[in-house]
Amino acid sequence: MTMRIMALILTILLALGEGFAPQSFSRQLVVAPVIQARFTSRYATPSKGYDDKNVDLDAESSENAPDENQYVSEDIRFRTEASAFAQASLVGITAGYSVGAFKLSIDALRRFTYDSPLLDHGSQLLLLPLIPAAGGLVVGILSLFGGFPPGLRGTVVSVDEQAASDAFEVNRRRIDFLRKALAAICTLGTGCSLGPEGPSVEIGMAMGTNIFRFPSKGKAINERRDRSRLLLACGAAAGVSAGFNAPIAGVFFALEIVQGAFRAGLGKQETVATATPGNMSAILISSVLAALTAKTVLGDHAVFELSAYTLPTPFSELPLYLMLGAVSGIVAFVFSEAAKISKKLFDGELGPGGLRRVARNLPNPAKPMIGGLFCGIVGLAFPQILFFGYETLNGLLANSSLPLTLTLSLLAVKIITTAVSAGSGLVGGTFAPSLFLGGMVGASFHNIMARFFQIIAIPGGEMLTAAGSPIFQLADVPAYAMVGSASVLAALFRAPLTASLLLFELTRDYDVIVPLMASAGVGSLVSDAVEKKFQQQPRDEDSVSWGDLSDEADEKETFS
Repeated sequence: MTMRIMALILTILLALGEGFAPQSFSRQLVVAPVIQARFTSRYATPSKGYDDKNVDLDAESSENAPDENQYVSEDIRFRTEASAFAQASLVGITAGYSVGAFKLSIDALRRFTYDSPLLDHGSQLLLLPLIPAAGGLVVGILSLFGGFPPGLRGTVVSVDEQAASDAFEVNRRRIDFLRKALAAICTLGTGCSLGPEGPSVEIGMAMGTNIFRFPSKGKAINERRDRSRLLLACGAAAGVSAGFNAPIAGVFFALEIVQGAFRAGLGKQETVATATPGNMSAILISSVLAALTAKTVLGDHAVFELSAYTLPTPFSELPLYLMLGAVSGIVAFVFSEAAKISKKLFDGELGPGGLRRVARNLPNPAKPMIGGLFCGIVGLAFPQILFFGYETLNGLLANSSLPLTLTLSLLAVKIITTAVSAGSGLVGGTFAPSLFLGGMVGASFHNIMARFFQIIAIPGGEMLTAAGSPIFQLADVPAYAMVGSASVLAALFRAPLTASLLLFELTRDYDVIVPLMASAGVGSLVSDAVEKKFQQQPRDEDSVSWGDLSDEADEKETFS
């Protein structure tokens, strides 16, 4: 038994070295199964009934032992899984610390710009629009050094090419990745209408695809491709997990969106199955470690803070939640179309002739500054649309009802400012904007239903039986805000399970999970149906439907 343990430890050490040691060292791994076979054959305790004086243990064990080729095959598989597991762990840890540092940098820039004494002395009207414009100016300057790396869809599309890239190309991508992260900090820290979780996912994927590249010399192309895809999925899960403090949603994001794209054949190489039990374990550990390490940097941060609310008759209200899901799907489609229109306007492909000429002649580095200035000007009238919008959402979740006119206005303004921000070349994601839009849709839907029930003489939207127990009672605003947020997110990303579990982890409320999942499913279906009817482009080639406004379908270099 001792010799077996020693052989196993040696095998594990050599397997871990395969992923990170020089290639010459990894060649020693073929010795491990032979060592293990020798140990077990020479030093194993004889069975009862054998006379160790008359029996040749070497001959007996050689007859009964499995073929050494079988040991080699099993050991190679074990070494491959152990190496992937170790690399996934490192991707999760580094992604957690990186996302934590990224968010702290955004918060530091936000305090530096918006806590300035100058804004407290009556000059807010003049200076406030200039802060997002300054952030856009820095983004434009950073773009002078080259285009930014692709976003979510572009990274998934190019992962197979990256698996075969040389060291020079890898180093160049790392520098570009750092420039993009700095551009995202300048965009989000100055209040532009985008979110930090999209860049957090990109940070995680960059850790998987650019930082921890396993030695490719001598590896088959399928093996390099599969490992790159696995580490990309691990990085995506780690980014969502660290960005939202939601490890379960991170795992489902990797399985539902990233690996779903591989199964759909989005990559340029022939696709292979990637959701094996070993890969699932690697994605899981990467997501968990990312959440734990992010907590050490950010603390046990809660994105949403839910107060007490009532959900007395969820089954009777289910038709309303399904209607809310359908509305959310339409809102997600409108948001997607607005982003495309904004991008075409800034590229000079849409609009009157004079506007097209101006947009085409406008230097690309100046466009992010225009997007930031637009956000700043609109923020004077609607400060809720600046930054991520979580403060407004938390107000709704605290059962603070907003007027219907305000929620509808914020819905329209947020769609426009987010589309302009992304179309102009500012760097950020759409997780937070989609949650904000969904919250406004849910609150508006609740207010409309409350007025409708008042008109038909059902005060408070409550119907009682003869015994006085409610058979139908309209839930409070937080329930509809949560359901709306999950539905818009699900419709935009085509990920109802990820959206449902994300809202569950963020709010830690189980009561609303059933109507939330039903509404998210309907929202995703309605968005799919509307896009198939009005769009010529297949949705898998539509970057906006990924919640990624930066990547064009033809994969040309654009701002993100």
